[in-house]
Amino acid sequence: MALSARRGRIRENAAMASGQREADVGPEPGRGQALARRFGLSRLHAAERVSDLNDGIIGTAGIVEGFAGAGLGGMAVVLAAVSALIAGSIAVGGTKYAEVAAEREVKAALLTELDRVLQLSPQEELAELAELYEAKGLSAGLAEQVAEELSAHDALSAHAEAEYGISSYSPRPSVAAVGAGLAFMLGAALPLGIVWVTPLSLDGLITYAAVLVSLSISAVVLTRIGGSSLWHNVRRSVAIGVLTMTTAWLAGQLFT
Repeated sequence: MALSARRGRIRENAAMASGQREADVGPEPGRGQALARRFGLSRLHAAERVSDLNDGIIGTAGIVEGFAGAGLGGMAVVLAAVSALIAGSIAVGGTKYAEVAAEREVKAALLTELDRVLQLSPQEELAELAELYEAKGLSAGLAEQVAEELSAHDALSAHAEAEYGISSYSPRPSVAAVGAGLAFMLGAALPLGIVWVTPLSLDGLITYAAVLVSLSISAVVLTRIGGSSLWHNVRRSVAIGVLTMTTAWLAGQLFT
């Protein structure tokens, strides 16, 4: 295979693994981000766990509101919420396992191809690495020095991170799956707990209010982790929750 063809193939694989880029690189200042790293999570992966939590809250609350709209309650709603918690946790965890496993496989294939290219033309790759650093603002001499020192230490890692944003950090599929499933389960436990302890006539109303409060709190957590806009996160989360629960309640009304 020609060198140019191999490089083209590497870039195609890098595009497939682009989800790893934001997860693996970039400075992560701030308490929320430091806390995420303490538990073995990058900013992106920590934000995904918050999203899984929200999915559990919204999905299960939607079922509760649908039953409330149909005028149903009691153990029927509790059993439906329990089923949503169990099935949703397994589905989210399984999906996350498949996703992370596929990302790791693509990343491994990409690194294998890049290593072959480095073996074929180390000087050409060194010059390209220096050009990348120069394009980021370093002087030509400093860019060349940085490229040489990084390549002397670990050429493959240096090129993988500089060219494709891939570093050594990557969650294990099993860990990611368990984290996603537990996050969904934790979120689903909120509406389940509400319908378990509240009177039948108040299930829908209390669930609606508690879900909106919970989504606002999770939006604050997401903001602390990712450093994004608090207002945008709250507005987005609450809007999705309102839309889901209202639509489910109206759908339940069709069966009354």
